[in-house]
Amino acid sequence: MESSATVQASITLPLNCVEVVRELIEKLGGTIRLEDDGSDVVVVPPMPERERPGKMLRGLRLRAEMTQAQLAEAIGVPQSHISAYEKNIRRIPEEKARKLAEVLQSVPENFR
Repeated sequence: MESSATVQASITLPLNCVEVVRELIEKLGGTIRLEDDGSDVVVVPPMPERERPGKMLRGLRLRAEMTQAQLAEAIGVPQSHISAYEKNIRRIPEEKARKLAEVLQSVPENFR
């Protein structure tokens, strides 16, 4: 059984980063709405646990401004594997999770 929780957080961004962050949030399935006080609120729907590894991979890859092909080359797999990892069609092996974490400046647990 999946549970959902609401988390509220606040971040401050330089103005030249706001559009990049907005695009990334929307690519990952979230939305941004404007509150009555003029502030932006990011709304990200709960993510099923089974989808987390692929979405984390995609988000971290986009953050690193890498294509699937570039990431595949960096960790020594075909590009099709990165696509399958992101779609959660193929499980990310432990060794590849470590390599992904190194290349994407993350931790292997993000891909399990």
